[in-house]
Amino acid sequence: MNQPQFDRLVERICSVTVTDPQTPLVDLGVDSLRTIALLMAIEEEFEVELHPRVLADPAQASPAGLWRAVQEQRTGTGD
Repeated sequence: MNQPQFDRLVERICSVTVTDPQTPLVDLGVDSLRTIALLMAIEEEFEVELHPRVLADPAQASPAGLWRAVQEQRTGTGD
């Protein structure tokens, strides 16, 4: 999977259109329930466990930030 494919996952789960993967989820209009649903879907899809703090930082709580967090977990470079 790559960033554009990951963006499609975000769009499907959150019912939004991702035009810039750097845009924070909140600015895309994603509410807290969809954010949690997205986090759960990501964890299930990629078999990773993301720390909820990734959602606290707007730079991380974007499609690009979440994709980076997934990649870090999968390669063992995350915490």
